[in-house]
Amino acid sequence: MTQTDKELPLLTTVDDETYDELTTLIGQRIVHVALWEDSLADALAQQAVAPDQQTTFDLDLYLEDGVYFEMYGVACFDDPEAEAWRGLAQSGARLAAFVAGRAQLSDVAVDDDDGLVLVITTPDGRNCYLVVGAWLLAEWDELPDA
Repeated sequence: MTQTDKELPLLTTVDDETYDELTTLIGQRIVHVALWEDSLADALAQQAVAPDQQTTFDLDLYLEDGVYFEMYGVACFDDPEAEAWRGLAQSGARLAAFVAGRAQLSDVAVDDDDGLVLVITTPDGRNCYLVVGAWLLAEWDELPDA
């Protein structure tokens, strides 16, 4: 399932086969998260949202065994009933705290529209729900500079 060719189309829905492949990643520790200042969604809409008002982000989520998610249009939530996190810097700091807290990918879920939802959890039980608009999986050999 790992894709290395960036020209391949982005995945936007989860079918049964994709779900089965993604669940094999459950339990892997998150070793790095990189948020991008420039959002693909903003570029496509040709309008920018102020960084402190953003509620969706493009980010890369690196797992310990050499796989990472390249994700677009991600909304982050403390729980499914909560409001989406707001602000690029604040969300980046919160995600970095999950990495520092040794969070792992604890679940892979699908929303009502067959979209991807990743759940990351720290050993002390804090959760973050990542509702993903589109994504690719790729392999990494070296983590990017922090």
